[in-house]
Amino acid sequence: MTTVTATRSFVDVLDVAPAVSRTQDKSDMSEARGPLRLQLAPSFGRGALDGAWWPYSRDLRTEALDLVNHFPLSAGKIFRVNYSAPDWATGPGRIRTDEVFVTLSAFPRDDTHRVLLSILGGRQVIQLLVVPPESDPRMARHVMRLAATLTNNRSAANILADSDDPLGTGLLEHWEDDGGPSA
Repeated sequence: MTTVTATRSFVDVLDVAPAVSRTQDKSDMSEARGPLRLQLAPSFGRGALDGAWWPYSRDLRTEALDLVNHFPLSAGKIFRVNYSAPDWATGPGRIRTDEVFVTLSAFPRDDTHRVLLSILGGRQVIQLLVVPPESDPRMARHVMRLAATLTNNRSAANILADSDDPLGTGLLEHWEDDGGPSA
């Protein structure tokens, strides 16, 4: 198996600012859209996951187009996205960029909260945890860091299930300055 090493550390890839869109249909991308919320491990194929992606919506066409167009060039060019159908409201067969058609296909079984990105020019497949769009920002960033850790051996579903603790996400907001709980 070929290992692709990202030239940036995984911390540097989080919230990749959108560059000029390479799509022909510029109307698909909102001007107000935020940066690509992506965190990649420093190298791929060592942990259970290679990073995490936090899309803004459940519209697969829009989100996959944003991911493909703003994916770090140092990690490669995406030509296929395999996704978990329950994570998305829509699931078209292909999207078009200026450079290539990207095939979108659902997993044959329900393997929720992951996308597999096939990279041009090799046998590299990058596995990303998909953070639900409506997730709490603090929890989402925590989950993304866990998924991008080289020593991670947990599945996307397990990471999300363990991080879905209603007390853990907002715990700090419930304490006053003196260390006690607010009333």
